[in-house]
Amino acid sequence: MKSAGWGPRLVLCLILLGLWGCTPAPPPPPLSVTAAQQTLDNWNPTYSKVAQFYGFHQPGDAAGHTQVAYVSLVNPSDPLLKQTIYAAQFQLLTRPDGRQQWFLTSLTSHAAGLSRRQGWDNLMEAVK
Repeated sequence: MKSAGWGPRLVLCLILLGLWGCTPAPPPPPLSVTAAQQTLDNWNPTYSKVAQFYGFHQPGDAAGHTQVAYVSLVNPSDPLLKQTIYAAQFQLLTRPDGRQQWFLTSLTSHAAGLSRRQGWDNLMEAVK
Protein backbone atom coordinates (compact mmCIF):
# COMPACT_ATOMS: atom_id res chain seq x y z
CA MET A 1 0.00 0.00 0.00
CA LYS A 2 1.36 3.41 -0.95
CA SER A 3 1.46 6.30 1.58
CA ALA A 4 -0.40 9.50 0.79
CA GLY A 5 2.83 11.42 1.42
CA TRP A 6 3.60 14.69 3.13
CA GLY A 7 1.75 16.94 0.68
CA PRO A 8 -1.62 17.22 2.44
CA ARG A 9 0.02 17.27 5.88
CA LEU A 10 2.42 20.02 4.85
CA VAL A 11 -0.40 22.15 3.50
CA LEU A 12 -2.40 21.65 6.70
CA CYS A 13 0.62 22.58 8.83
CA LEU A 14 1.23 25.74 6.79
CA ILE A 15 -2.42 26.76 7.12
CA LEU A 16 -2.36 26.21 10.90
CA LEU A 17 0.89 28.16 11.27
CA GLY A 18 -0.57 30.99 9.21
CA LEU A 19 -3.70 31.14 11.33
CA TRP A 20 -1.71 30.93 14.55
CA GLY A 21 0.40 33.95 13.57
CA CYS A 22 -2.60 35.97 12.42
CA THR A 23 -4.64 35.97 15.58
CA PRO A 24 -5.84 39.48 16.44
CA ALA A 25 -4.29 41.18 19.44
CA PRO A 26 -6.47 41.07 22.52
CA PRO A 27 -8.27 44.32 23.33
CA PRO A 28 -6.53 46.52 25.89
CA PRO A 29 -7.64 45.96 29.48
CA PRO A 30 -10.17 48.59 30.53
CA LEU A 31 -9.19 51.51 32.74
CA SER A 32 -11.96 52.01 35.27
CA VAL A 33 -12.87 55.26 36.97
CA THR A 34 -12.34 53.62 40.36
CA ALA A 35 -8.82 52.41 39.50
CA ALA A 36 -7.83 55.79 38.05
CA GLN A 37 -9.18 57.67 41.08
CA GLN A 38 -7.46 55.33 43.56
CA THR A 39 -4.17 55.76 41.72
CA LEU A 40 -4.50 59.55 41.81
CA ASP A 41 -5.42 59.50 45.50
CA ASN A 42 -2.51 57.21 46.45
CA TRP A 43 0.42 58.49 44.36
CA ASN A 44 0.98 61.52 46.66
CA PRO A 45 -1.61 61.38 49.47
CA THR A 46 -0.20 64.36 51.41
CA TYR A 47 -0.59 66.66 48.41
CA SER A 48 -3.56 65.58 46.36
CA LYS A 49 -6.99 64.07 46.78
CA VAL A 50 -9.57 63.73 44.02
CA ALA A 51 -12.47 66.07 44.78
CA GLN A 52 -14.35 65.36 41.56
CA PHE A 53 -13.79 63.00 38.64
CA TYR A 54 -15.16 64.52 35.43
CA GLY A 55 -14.43 61.71 32.99
CA PHE A 56 -12.09 60.22 30.41
CA HIS A 57 -10.98 61.49 27.03
CA GLN A 58 -9.24 59.28 24.50
CA PRO A 59 -6.88 61.42 22.41
CA GLY A 60 -6.20 60.51 18.77
CA ASP A 61 -4.80 57.11 19.80
CA ALA A 62 -6.79 54.64 17.68
CA ALA A 63 -5.41 51.65 19.58
CA GLY A 64 -6.78 52.93 22.89
CA HIS A 65 -3.41 52.95 24.67
CA THR A 66 -3.81 56.48 26.04
CA GLN A 67 -6.56 57.82 28.29
CA VAL A 68 -6.76 61.30 29.80
CA ALA A 69 -8.85 61.76 32.92
CA TYR A 70 -10.04 65.22 33.90
CA VAL A 71 -10.17 65.63 37.65
CA SER A 72 -10.44 68.30 40.29
CA LEU A 73 -7.76 67.87 42.98
CA VAL A 74 -7.56 69.42 46.42
CA ASN A 75 -4.75 69.47 48.96
CA PRO A 76 -6.05 67.38 51.92
CA SER A 77 -3.70 69.10 54.41
CA ASP A 78 -5.10 72.53 53.51
CA PRO A 79 -8.79 72.19 52.59
CA LEU A 80 -9.17 76.00 52.34
CA LEU A 81 -7.11 76.02 49.15
CA LYS A 82 -9.10 76.06 45.97
CA GLN A 83 -9.62 72.98 43.87
CA THR A 84 -7.56 72.80 40.69
CA ILE A 85 -8.50 71.02 37.47
CA TYR A 86 -5.88 68.57 36.20
CA ALA A 87 -5.49 66.37 33.17
CA ALA A 88 -4.14 62.99 34.28
CA GLN A 89 -2.62 60.99 31.45
CA PHE A 90 -2.68 57.20 31.64
CA GLN A 91 -0.67 55.02 29.25
CA LEU A 92 -1.11 51.31 28.59
CA LEU A 93 2.36 49.76 28.63
CA THR A 94 3.57 46.23 28.01
CA ARG A 95 5.65 44.78 30.83
CA PRO A 96 8.66 42.53 30.15
CA ASP A 97 6.54 39.45 30.92
CA GLY A 98 4.16 40.45 28.09
CA ARG A 99 1.25 41.53 30.25
CA GLN A 100 -0.27 44.97 29.71
CA GLN A 101 -0.86 47.43 32.54
CA TRP A 102 -2.05 51.02 32.83
CA PHE A 103 0.29 53.64 34.32
CA LEU A 104 -0.27 57.23 35.41
CA THR A 105 2.40 59.07 33.39
CA SER A 106 1.61 62.77 33.82
CA LEU A 107 -0.58 65.15 35.74
CA THR A 108 -0.82 68.70 34.42
CA SER A 109 -2.87 71.83 34.92
CA HIS A 110 -3.12 75.24 33.29
CA ALA A 111 -4.44 76.88 36.47
CA ALA A 112 -1.93 79.75 36.19
CA GLY A 113 -3.05 80.53 32.62
CA LEU A 114 -2.74 78.79 29.29
CA SER A 115 0.85 79.93 28.83
CA ARG A 116 1.96 78.29 32.07
CA ARG A 117 1.75 74.55 32.43
CA GLN A 118 2.15 73.12 35.92
CA GLY A 119 2.39 69.58 37.10
CA TRP A 120 4.35 66.38 36.84
CA ASP A 121 5.42 65.02 33.47
CA ASN A 122 7.63 62.20 34.64
CA LEU A 123 5.34 59.97 36.64
CA MET A 124 5.34 56.19 36.37
CA GLU A 125 2.70 55.05 38.84
CA ALA A 126 1.14 51.63 38.18
CA VAL A 127 -2.64 51.45 38.24
CA LYS A 128 -3.76 48.63 40.50
